Amino acid sequence: MIPHIAHAREDGKVVRVGWYESPFNMTDSFGRRSGFAYDYQQKIAAYSGWNYEYVEGSWPELMQLFMDGGIDLMSDVSYTEERAKTMLFSTLPMGAEEYYIFISPDNEEISKDDFSTFNGKKVGINQGSVQVGFFREWAEANGVQAEVIEMTEDVSEVLEMLRRGDIDCYVVLDGYLDSSVALPVCKVGASDFYFAVSRSRPDLLAELNEAMNRIHEEDHNYNQQLYDKYLKAFGVNYYLSTEEKNWLSEHGTIRVGYQDNYLSFCAADKNTGELTGALKDYLEDAASCFNNAKLSFTPVAYPSAAAATEALQKGEVDCMFPSNLSVSDGEAAGLIMTPSIMSSEIYAVARASEQHTLLQKEQITVAVVADNPNYDAMMKDHFSSWKWEGYSDRQACLQAVADGKADCMLISNYNYNNLSRQCERLKLAPVATGKYLDYSIAVQAGNTVLYSILTRTTDNVSKTSTNAALAYYSAEDAKTTLLDFIRDNPLVDIAIVAVVISLLAVIIAQQRIIRAKKEVKESHLQVEDLNKRVFVDALTSVRNKGGFNEYINGLQERIDSGERPEFAVIILDSNDLKPINDHYGHDKGDIYLRTASRLICRVYKHSPVFRIGGDEFAVVLMNDDYRNRDKLEAQFIQESGEIYASAENEWDRVSMAMGMAEYDPKSDDSVDDVVQRADKNMYENKHAWKEAHKG
Repeated sequence: MIPHIAHAREDGKVVRVGWYESPFNMTDSFGRRSGFAYDYQQKIAAYSGWNYEYVEGSWPELMQLFMDGGIDLMSDVSYTEERAKTMLFSTLPMGAEEYYIFISPDNEEISKDDFSTFNGKKVGINQGSVQVGFFREWAEANGVQAEVIEMTEDVSEVLEMLRRGDIDCYVVLDGYLDSSVALPVCKVGASDFYFAVSRSRPDLLAELNEAMNRIHEEDHNYNQQLYDKYLKAFGVNYYLSTEEKNWLSEHGTIRVGYQDNYLSFCAADKNTGELTGALKDYLEDAASCFNNAKLSFTPVAYPSAAAATEALQKGEVDCMFPSNLSVSDGEAAGLIMTPSIMSSEIYAVARASEQHTLLQKEQITVAVVADNPNYDAMMKDHFSSWKWEGYSDRQACLQAVADGKADCMLISNYNYNNLSRQCERLKLAPVATGKYLDYSIAVQAGNTVLYSILTRTTDNVSKTSTNAALAYYSAEDAKTTLLDFIRDNPLVDIAIVAVVISLLAVIIAQQRIIRAKKEVKESHLQVEDLNKRVFVDALTSVRNKGGFNEYINGLQERIDSGERPEFAVIILDSNDLKPINDHYGHDKGDIYLRTASRLICRVYKHSPVFRIGGDEFAVVLMNDDYRNRDKLEAQFIQESGEIYASAENEWDRVSMAMGMAEYDPKSDDSVDDVVQRADKNMYENKHAWKEAHKG
């Protein structure tokens, strides 16, 4: 075991902590530390002033040293009454963890669907861990006769034993192992885990509890954020069970009913009849989101959500989208909803003369599409005190609002472009309600296997990509609407067309102003919280999403004060990171991201660089980099191409989709307008890249 003393402050206690390589404690190729426990301990040090001395070894070795008084603090320790006699536990848990049986990827003998395949197998478990008890209880409950081998080796040695066949299984926390070396097959238990303090250092316990309380006062979701960052990415959701794979093999393609003419979400393309919209992109990503299976989808268009729901109930399709039903409404209809796959703000389309006073009315009447279960659910969930009247379709609803028969019609902000032409003609305008609507996939109750498969896709498909798709198709829909208008009215005088274009631009600008003002207000409310965060990304050493938000807020304050700064925003998204993680492991994916970060920083060396998502970066160009933006963009493309061509390993072949947008004080109401435009340009480039690399 090797002790390592961290850079010490002049004051503060020295605390000896156990360091075992895992998602809790990780050291990268540059010697930098990170991990669930490491991040948590640094947060504790921010409040306690502690200095750390790291003592390295395997978890069983460190636990024994801890029991002997050679270590002051251990992370990831489950509570038991027996342990409580010999160590002190933090009042609050670090989090909750689940324990799984892992096998070698080459092991075809063991199946989670047949527990008898575990009989006679050698099961390795860390000595002295609670997993030993959990596994014995699980084995007894399921009639499994297996040999338990309590191990003191570190994880790398255990994995080598698993590969050689010295042991058949290894029971450990989900998140410890990479999918390229071990596959999770069965959960055997779960428990909260804590920081444990040596009884020889009782002086640390009160300070530890005080620091953890302050952390949770600062951010109630801190534990979950660490779980999502370090453990969730390795989870079992990336693997289908044997039962699920057999269902897919027998059933074949999954038939998806969807509502037509409902962009940005979904529609049948007017030229090809094929599915378009954000649902198309979601299904494409879902098809390859599992490491051990491919999904196939057949989309089927229906004129309304009600018609798609009826088709699902009749068995014509296997699932339908979009569904906004509550759990109770779903039960009444014999349906069950997956977790949300998309979300949007609800706009109230009202008469332009009442745009600023609508929400102040004591009684509001809403025009809704009759017999549409999604409208019913939306009204009951978010606008239960409002009165609603049914009409045949959305056009009839808009006409009712224009005629004064109703005060407004409710619609997703992403759908507004689809109706902007009618709204302009009827002198209607959008009003942001501040309410948000979730969109799910509905499955027939009792179809448990398909529900399980689709629910896992909601975890695996990137929310960032889905939101970008919604924005992309919203913009595309606006273009299509204008072209349709001109095509449908070939004899209209060019001057009239110009007037219509201007009015349409005003309406869209109003929508953007409403959204921008709301987001700017929200960003100001978050400044105090953001100032408490650390703004450096642990993996790449560039600034993180919190730092990006702070920087953008600073730019916005300059603009609000009357300045007109020259700047541009670049959004970059990594191509093919997921296949690298899947095929070579997340450590190789980390190399890819670090290579990408170094390339960005090398080209844009005079501009702040941020990692704003798992595989997404942003750059704010100012001064010389802004003036040379076109030259630097060409340089980035050239250098990334050279790296891609010369790299020997897949994980060194950096490929990134780029989108750039410049601030225009005449047309941009906020910095966020520039960010969204850059994101849209990036998405268009990524979409083109995906089309070019199909197959």
